[in-house]
Amino acid sequence: MLKAQTASLPFGIFAVTEFFVFVSLWGFDPVTEASDILLPWYFFPVFMTGIVLHEAIHGVSWMLAARLPFKKMKFGFQIKSFTPYAHCTVPIPKSAYFIGTIMPAVLLGFLPFAISLAGGNGWLLIVGVLFTFAAIGDFLILWLIRSVSWNAMVEDHSENAGCFVYVDTEYS
Repeated sequence: MLKAQTASLPFGIFAVTEFFVFVSLWGFDPVTEASDILLPWYFFPVFMTGIVLHEAIHGVSWMLAARLPFKKMKFGFQIKSFTPYAHCTVPIPKSAYFIGTIMPAVLLGFLPFAISLAGGNGWLLIVGVLFTFAAIGDFLILWLIRSVSWNAMVEDHSENAGCFVYVDTEYS
């Protein structure tokens, strides 16, 4: 996980860019006014709720995109990394894997950021930047499989960040 997190850092540019785009449009005042969300008694509940939602969005998106029943998903909490997880237990087409992998960034990162831009809401900016940054591992995975055929089958790794890719293999 540490290696994946380190390799993912360049994708943090998405979150940094969101911040600078907002500030160039609305200035620092909305961010300063919303900075109380960074206080521990606000930040930790927001962050923990967002991380659980992030994993739930992965799972639901994979199920919908691959038309899988709930029993093909595994949700849980990994003690050694102190993180919740969603794991698809069967290989699915890359197109479905892509959708399920990117959706937390879209719904928890990019969408709040876009809404913050429309109305100058500093609180939504902070949430959007935070959860865009939380998705950098997902961006890394998508980058690593970018040249894989959309028809390839992708299997989510059961314990670590990442996946296995099966090319020219049939599954039933």
